[in-house]
Amino acid sequence: MPDPWGFCEDGAATAAGLGVIANGSSLDCANTADAVYQVVGVGSNGFPGYSPEYSGKYERDMAGVYVDVSSDVSESLFLQGAMRYEDYSDFGSELVGKVAFRYTLNDDFNLRGSVGTGFRAPTPGQQGTTNVSTRLPNGLPVATGLFPAISPVGQALGAEPLSPEKSLNYAIGVTGNVDALNITLDFYRIELEDRFYAVSTLDVSTDPTSGDAYQNYLKLDAAGVAGANSIGGVNYFQNAFDTVTQGMDLVATYTFDDTVFTTSLNYNKTEIDSDASDYLNAEDQFDVENATPDWRAVISAKHNFDMLSILVRANIYGSYENAINSAATTIQEYGSTVFFDVEAKYQLTEDLSIAAGARNIFDEYPDKDTGGDDCCGNVYWSSNIVDWQGGYYYARLNYTF
Repeated sequence: MPDPWGFCEDGAATAAGLGVIANGSSLDCANTADAVYQVVGVGSNGFPGYSPEYSGKYERDMAGVYVDVSSDVSESLFLQGAMRYEDYSDFGSELVGKVAFRYTLNDDFNLRGSVGTGFRAPTPGQQGTTNVSTRLPNGLPVATGLFPAISPVGQALGAEPLSPEKSLNYAIGVTGNVDALNITLDFYRIELEDRFYAVSTLDVSTDPTSGDAYQNYLKLDAAGVAGANSIGGVNYFQNAFDTVTQGMDLVATYTFDDTVFTTSLNYNKTEIDSDASDYLNAEDQFDVENATPDWRAVISAKHNFDMLSILVRANIYGSYENAINSAATTIQEYGSTVFFDVEAKYQLTEDLSIAAGARNIFDEYPDKDTGGDDCCGNVYWSSNIVDWQGGYYYARLNYTF
């Protein structure tokens, strides 16, 4: 029976175990019935907290130089160019740039666009965080950990040190006015190279008949990883794949007397643009491309009655899909969802106002989960981007000074 706390190893107390015994603990590593061998962590969330061995200090020095030049080339054409040079102590240097323009078509409409490159270094958190918690795949408790790629655990399982993400971005759009109607419409494409992503969980087991899971245990044990026999699953961040994201943003605002109508519509589709099979299983690859709605819209109306204002808003999520098993042979389809918000605000004085309202006033929910988290009592898919917390009601007092 594994000890998820690191107090026991091979039936004997570790240095950490001897420490708790010295402080009066009744720990008995030779007794498999001892409470230390209970896999489920203390508390309802299964996360025991960060232990001292998971703490560390990470430092980075970074210097950057930025230059931006813009000018009206003619009465109709505005051009802008920008460059940024950055130097990281742990990731070297990079030069990125952007060129943008705005062209006046007539008194009411403008054409705009840009092309730019991007560079993002891994954060210290992505480089160094260790997080071990008890999870319930298939309804059974398993100690699963997110480890740094450069840790002994990550290195034993073949992780590579993280490198920066790089991107190439394109955008083209139009802005304009038709009487009281203001419209912006933009199309974009983002080509992202070496995207950071946590790899699919690698199972670890001391059972010789468990195949790859046992081989992963042997790798950890051979690398001298403390508590290798207590780890049930491992993942870590990697520059796992390239993606292409394409989309469209439409924002329209119409003002009628004391009422303002606003509509925001977004289409966004991401596709994996490289072979990600070394890092993600079929389920995770499917979810990267399909687990968020392609369409998202927000429609609102706000009316002012002197000191009183009323806001009504609809949040619309399009349909999406989620792979339920690791082979992505079972797919759940989620229908579109609409949440309604409402708020009333009264200006008591020039500086003081009071407001009351509700988000998701009709207490709507996304479709229930049919094959993933429901095994453990959860009704809704816990990773759903569509909120499954129900209605939220509030009152607020604001004072401006």
